[in-house]
Amino acid sequence: MIPNIDQLVQNDLIHRSVYTDPKIFDMEMEYIFNKCWVYVGHAAEIPEPGDYKTTFIGRNPVIVSRLTDGSITLLINRCRHRGPIVCQHELGNSRHFRCPYHSWTYDNSGKLIGVPMPQGYGETFDREKLGLAKVARVAEYQGFIFGCMTEEGPSLEEHLGGVTKFLDAYAAVSASRKIELFEGTQKAGYNGNWKYQLENGVDPYHVGALHLSAVSPEAMKIYRQGTGCVIAMDGHGVTDHTDWGPMPADASLSGGFNLVIFPNLIVLRSQIRTVRPIAVDRTEIYTNVVRLSGVPEEVNLKRMRDQELEFGAAGTFFTDDLEIFERTQEGLQSGAVEWLVFARGLDRETMKGGYMTGGMCDETQHRGMYQNWKRHMMAAVSSTLRAAE
Repeated sequence: MIPNIDQLVQNDLIHRSVYTDPKIFDMEMEYIFNKCWVYVGHAAEIPEPGDYKTTFIGRNPVIVSRLTDGSITLLINRCRHRGPIVCQHELGNSRHFRCPYHSWTYDNSGKLIGVPMPQGYGETFDREKLGLAKVARVAEYQGFIFGCMTEEGPSLEEHLGGVTKFLDAYAAVSASRKIELFEGTQKAGYNGNWKYQLENGVDPYHVGALHLSAVSPEAMKIYRQGTGCVIAMDGHGVTDHTDWGPMPADASLSGGFNLVIFPNLIVLRSQIRTVRPIAVDRTEIYTNVVRLSGVPEEVNLKRMRDQELEFGAAGTFFTDDLEIFERTQEGLQSGAVEWLVFARGLDRETMKGGYMTGGMCDETQHRGMYQNWKRHMMAAVSSTLRAAE
């Protein structure tokens, strides 16, 4: 039975089943992650021909591969013979991928180039048709690489909408206007729904409570004054601090912005964070720390040290966040109260520059993201019901 999605997300309320129902999670994997543009990595991770990384689009394991002509392709990381993952490494450089089960071998564009004892398949065997399956579309914006499992639908820039100006500004902090990444990826997980991390990425309201032990009195004063704004922007979320100043090179709290690009990318002052849903109550987070060109090395080192202090394994912020995500999942198991309140600032938000905008500690951006969630889920459900008629 298909849950009644239309009733689960209202303008100021969200039903707890959005976070707890495994059927809804399955629908999200099919109707959001198999339909939307999903972030898969940054160009700085695979700069040279032959470079690759492995990741996921929803439940689909994929290889992000840079070819000899410099282009990028996305391959389904699953052997066409019997189905095993063909590439186990997270990052590397290779001209081919070989399945460990029966040694079917593919070049890094996905073409099948090797089959042991091919005569056993007879004359009708056509290796041209048995290359690795490809993700339907791949596109890049400011080095951010996205894949889409469907041929139809909006272009990447249409999907990004107004947040492109923020991605432009993010890259522009680097002298080359292209960001780099420190080597390595921080990995974390929590026993809770994936959407908590999206909400949290653009939620200034929680900072003064959850992170009270880590936030300076000066920063607390700024948050309480409500300086800046939150924006519901084309289904994505923005906290805009640029009235304090532009995105600072040292990643300090002196300006800039935070972005959540639906459904799985968070761009913060010094980091790119990827959200991977595993189950309705399990999520993994992968964080890359951003380096800048044309700045003194001590500035980049400060970016890394601040990242470690705030969001590292024992960071002052991240551990708070992961703990509250798990407490939330635990609390929502109770059906004594069915609805969550998303009403903050609803009576004072206004249209600015074509987008609904609220005060810095309002929930305008969350309402916008969940209306986007609802649109994607409803469109796919309607299509499925029409097909069944």
